[in-house]
Amino acid sequence: MGGGILTLVDLFAGCGGLGLGFHKAGFKTILANELHPDPALTYQNNLLGNDREKMKIGPIAKVLSNSEIKKIDFPSKGISCVAGGPPCQGFSMAGAGLADDPRNKLYHEYLRVVRQIDPDSIVFENVPGFANRYGLGLQAHLEKALKSMGYVTVTGVLKATDFGVPQIRRRFICLGVKKKILGNRKLELPKPTWSSVQIRRNLSSKQVIGDLDVYVERGGYGTGQDHGPEKYLKPARSTFQKEMRTVSGRTINGKTWNTKIPNHTLHVQERMKMYQKGITRKKLIGSKYETKKHSQRVLGENNTPHITVVSIPDDYIHYNNKMPRTLSVRECARLQTFPDDFIFYGKRTTGGLRRRIDVPQYTQVGNAIPPRLGEAIAQHLKTYLL
Repeated sequence: MGGGILTLVDLFAGCGGLGLGFHKAGFKTILANELHPDPALTYQNNLLGNDREKMKIGPIAKVLSNSEIKKIDFPSKGISCVAGGPPCQGFSMAGAGLADDPRNKLYHEYLRVVRQIDPDSIVFENVPGFANRYGLGLQAHLEKALKSMGYVTVTGVLKATDFGVPQIRRRFICLGVKKKILGNRKLELPKPTWSSVQIRRNLSSKQVIGDLDVYVERGGYGTGQDHGPEKYLKPARSTFQKEMRTVSGRTINGKTWNTKIPNHTLHVQERMKMYQKGITRKKLIGSKYETKKHSQRVLGENNTPHITVVSIPDDYIHYNNKMPRTLSVRECARLQTFPDDFIFYGKRTTGGLRRRIDVPQYTQVGNAIPPRLGEAIAQHLKTYLL
């Protein structure tokens, strides 16, 4: 077993949503891999401290090849968990959904690394579409491969709201624990930790991001900072806000990062104001406000956001009808349950062909596993490992 310190190998690590959740549960990252330098930098600066070299940046087949893994000095007691979610665009219901998308092969790389490292437990996460799309039998293949390595597995889809995340994100999760460690115990997925009543009472948009809505005071559109720090102008009020500001400061003496909002044109402001009044995109067809954007949705001030945070920043409109706008990176991070002291690095946003190369802050946030969900999974896994 992993011994006194629970150790994590974090594959396809992104900016560190799952990693942060595991750290909060008492795990320590001893090896991580991420393809892109921007999210890797975010992970390094927030989670690795002086151990930055534990992040291996580049294609997993190259930087964590079998020969490279053999060079790593792992703890003598072994690794507690290998966790990760291979890029899922090929499985996603929202994407083009190409069965032969080469990124789907990356889950084979995940299994190869698990086989090489032989941890006490594994976590595999993906979009819900992983389980049943294309008739490829991917879930059955995953379970069979892990069983051949000595793991007992359990799979299912978890809803982020059930674990205190203010959005409807759903994730396919496979947990595996070595049969020799599990013994006669039954392996189960974590049970919801939040009731529907708690969700309604504590996770409204205002309770989640209301204290960050200070852009009129800052001077209007285009204010805030790409990075920061920037002082708070409002104290934390709700329980959620106080938790997100535990480290960064709950009073106006605290500070946070990644607060810039777009400098919307008057035309865009007017269209968003119409959306806030309940006018639909269809009703704008033929008018000067007609738009090809079909996914913009207004957050309800007093409702739990019925959304899934994605990598494109203009999918959601703030509820403030005096200043209709899209959300800052920090507000999106709040919806994902990243605390305010977690800083995102790289460009704030990008467009056009650069989307194929850059992984800007909004994309890092949107691609992440909500830390609260990650922590719930890690805390649950601990009950089998300790």
